[in-house]
Amino acid sequence: MERVRPTWSWYWGIWALMGLYMASWDLALYPSASILRLLVMNLLQNGTWGLLGLFLLWLANHHPIESFAWSQWRTWSLHLLASVVVAGVGLFLAYVISLLIQSDEWKKPMTMAMVWKGLPRFYRAYFHTNLLFMWAVVAAFHGLRIYRKYKTREVVTAQLEARFAEAQNQALRMQLQPHFLFNTLNSISALVHSNPDGADEMISRLGDFLRKTLDEPHGQLVTLRRELAFIQDYLAIEQIRFQERLRVEVQIPAELMEMRLPSFILQPLVENALKHGLADRPQGGTLFLRARKEAEHLVLEVQDDGEGYVAGREGVGLTNVRSRLGLLYKGNFQIEILGAPGHGTLVVLRLPLEASGEGGK
Repeated sequence: MERVRPTWSWYWGIWALMGLYMASWDLALYPSASILRLLVMNLLQNGTWGLLGLFLLWLANHHPIESFAWSQWRTWSLHLLASVVVAGVGLFLAYVISLLIQSDEWKKPMTMAMVWKGLPRFYRAYFHTNLLFMWAVVAAFHGLRIYRKYKTREVVTAQLEARFAEAQNQALRMQLQPHFLFNTLNSISALVHSNPDGADEMISRLGDFLRKTLDEPHGQLVTLRRELAFIQDYLAIEQIRFQERLRVEVQIPAELMEMRLPSFILQPLVENALKHGLADRPQGGTLFLRARKEAEHLVLEVQDDGEGYVAGREGVGLTNVRSRLGLLYKGNFQIEILGAPGHGTLVVLRLPLEASGEGGK
């Protein structure tokens, strides 16, 4: 069972403020009385109630009220009985304190007759108020307990959501690697008979590429520099298949190289540009990779001058990119696909700016 530790400075501070408030109340009723004596009396009385309230806190910590259900009637009864007893004892001690101070003020010795004479009237006047104080102690404790329980649950929920999103993101990332490998092996198969040397070199480069992939850290974010190096390794493999038909232009300012973005996020876009835009053109074409800062976003562009985008054609790669960005950035990202048949395709990603720090170089 979870234990709640009250904030003691607040606890005793409230009792001290109550003492000051009640001293000002007594001063208004008895303007001729000594301010110092009224202040001392009320601070001692409220300090006594605070000490007795510690028992109620201990009881609430060991037997907390969990709900309003009928099954909790024993716990409710226990707290009700304890608060009545504590209020009664506390009021008696407060009465004795007041008599001690008054007897000293009036220079009269305190006797048992003095104690019993005014006690019933004192209880009738202040018992309900004191009982209310004790209920406030119990209620404040449970309010603090519920608040902390809620905050703890909120933190745990956020952590679980983050871990779930990370797991989903990792699963999507792993989905891309077999997809990429399958497509590359198809390309190798096509070269085996027409260009055996090219196929052999492609296999060698693929082995190096996969080795680098396995050595990569599995964090969600990497620097643009690392992602670009990954893309260049991938394009080196594709260059064997395309030969002179593939031209690549990279337009990325050096100051953006340490910006972070999701790992393995550009490869599906580059692959789509090659597969759907340039692969079937005898003359090939040019692939453009660009990056820039725009307000609070990092803007990434993958463009080809090939066959052009056909609406509704969205394969595994692009669907995967949308899903991963949705997990990582919720609604704070944009993906646009622009183009027309025969005029090439432009894919634009707008991602929140992320300072360098975890991706590495």
